[in-house]
Amino acid sequence: MPVSLGKVLEKVSDKTRLRIVSGEEFIPDSRVESERVNLLGLELAGCLGRVNPGRLQVLEPGALDYLNSHPGEAPGNLGRVLASGAPLLVLTDGSEVPGFLDGITRKESVTVGVTPLSRYEFVRVIEGELEKLFAPETDYRGTMLEVYGVGVLITGKSNMGKSECAIDLLQRGHRIIGDDLVRISKRGTNVLLAKGKPPISHRMELRGIGIIDIVRLMGVSAVKDVQKVELIAALEKWHIDKSYDRLGLDEKYREILGVNIPYIEIPVAPGRNTAILVEVCAMNYRLRRKGIVPARELELEVMDFIERKNLEENPG
Repeated sequence: MPVSLGKVLEKVSDKTRLRIVSGEEFIPDSRVESERVNLLGLELAGCLGRVNPGRLQVLEPGALDYLNSHPGEAPGNLGRVLASGAPLLVLTDGSEVPGFLDGITRKESVTVGVTPLSRYEFVRVIEGELEKLFAPETDYRGTMLEVYGVGVLITGKSNMGKSECAIDLLQRGHRIIGDDLVRISKRGTNVLLAKGKPPISHRMELRGIGIIDIVRLMGVSAVKDVQKVELIAALEKWHIDKSYDRLGLDEKYREILGVNIPYIEIPVAPGRNTAILVEVCAMNYRLRRKGIVPARELELEVMDFIERKNLEENPG
């Protein structure tokens, strides 16, 4: 989904020290269509077969020298690149804007900016910010916490005790990212990041008590702004006729924004300490990531025992 150039400049201008030198009037109507930028090079020599529309165009000193030394073809090729829908042309290394550039960019309604950063520094910063702006996002019902360094999203129907479980975990030294509703965004191909939704963010509703402020109540060390989603702990009412996993051999997954997240069902019943169970889930997750699965180890030991028993009983 395209992002307005104004929003992009608002995010990156201070970090890149970007200064707009011409075409400021085009900003309100310009749209950025990709999180990747294009470093101009071969395009100036006429290689225009793979021009990506809607990308920010970057002109570094070497390409600018070529542009100045080939006044016949290079400016025309640059104009063709900009005509593809480029919203912004950025000159790096504090380069001076040549006089003929204004006519080309204004003809194609392109804004021009200059940054003192090198092309490598500028591209690193700008693409990092663009990735955030273009990241797919969704709102998700649940309480997000960091438990022993693991991002745990606690889900479940209303009245399952998600907030009460979170309070118990906070008392045990863990941190909360958001309660009840969190905003989840995708980074790259398989990373999900969660953060609280303003204005509730680090506030929580407890039935019978009301709204509480976690920062004021428990201190700034009890909250965190962003956390990777690594595990979903789903609280549900204990059903006596339902069969629950008692071994843990196979992992279940829940898909969010096309990413599969390990998913554990935790039956809630009187006498069960839900917070401790969530802690165990987080610790067990860390062991699994290291390849340690107690259920598989037990399975191998049992099979080995049976095999040795059979050999003892039938030595021949």
